[in-house]
Amino acid sequence: MWGRFLDSEPCVNYRCPHNLLWDGLKLNLSEIQITDKTLEIGNCCCFVHEPWAPEEIGTAWGVAEERISRCESKGWKKLRKGHLYIISQLEEQRKT
Repeated sequence: MWGRFLDSEPCVNYRCPHNLLWDGLKLNLSEIQITDKTLEIGNCCCFVHEPWAPEEIGTAWGVAEERISRCESKGWKKLRKGHLYIISQLEEQRKT
């Protein structure tokens, strides 16, 4: 995928986790819309250089902006929880 030119056809390897329409996302394909942003990156998230707004993600995936915001919030909570766990492990190592 990295060697792909931006002017070529969008990537259709839906088993690749870098694909915007990756199988693992379990998206409703009947609601997917091909937007200019989708075409710009050719379905490959490796070509995303700036974060997309929730409404852009919602439009591309055919889901509500609120759902995107909820997922983003859950992701940040998981990152914080993991960060706190790592800090606690480092503190334990320092004690020993």
